[in-house]
Amino acid sequence: MRLASRFGYANQIRRDRPLTHEELMHYVPSIFGEDRHTSRSKRYAYI
Repeated sequence: MRLASRFGYANQIRRDRPLTHEELMHYVPSIFGEDRHTSRSKRYAYI
């Protein structure tokens, strides 16, 4: 999978099964974050 370089042209992961935790960690590691990134202020809150 490659990141989209142009709007409207995005490679998608199409599978006949759900993605594994390892695959999710590879493609979207931010969903496993437990705390704010150091670049965010203390006012940052998860929605």
